[in-house]
Amino acid sequence: MNKGNGRLLCGTCLGPLEYTFTRSRSRKYTAEDGPATGTTSVSVGHCLDGGCYTTIYPEDIVRNKQYCIDDIRSVLERKADYSLAGARTKSYWRSWFRGVWDAVVEQIGLCIGRILSRKDISRALLAWCGKCGGKWLRYVLDLFSTGINSLCMFFDLIGATIGHGSGGLRDTPASEGWTTARKRHLPPRGG
Repeated sequence: MNKGNGRLLCGTCLGPLEYTFTRSRSRKYTAEDGPATGTTSVSVGHCLDGGCYTTIYPEDIVRNKQYCIDDIRSVLERKADYSLAGARTKSYWRSWFRGVWDAVVEQIGLCIGRILSRKDISRALLAWCGKCGGKWLRYVLDLFSTGINSLCMFFDLIGATIGHGSGGLRDTPASEGWTTARKRHLPPRGG
């Protein structure tokens, strides 16, 4: 993760990372003249607080995937004939993303004390991703790879709820569902 001033942060403890070394990584992508393969360099950083090593991926690379993020996003958006990946790979990406989406919805639900249903959280997240344009997949993957204690980097949790005026999931069509869901549930303990 990059901090606002360009410093690298550990995704686990949010401590500073120290550059350690660079390694090459192959990636596949769809070029104008057909499928292409290239190599890119990724940096590895050492966490000064926790002692762990973290690979810092560029914006266009997805962890543990050979294809770039634009090809994966085009398949998830069901764009016709954009990605030249095989049918089996495309099917795998759809299945993989369903698991990622469910995990993100569950993580947000845990973070807000389960005061909203999974359906309402999913609807609000989908509406927010619609506002992100072409960056929606990166946003969801960042949520997926962030620990539950660090979710506040993506949206503000006010009184253990996702409310109006929060930094992320706001002004969505699910706001009516949020109001009715809030009335049906007891307030969280200690609050």
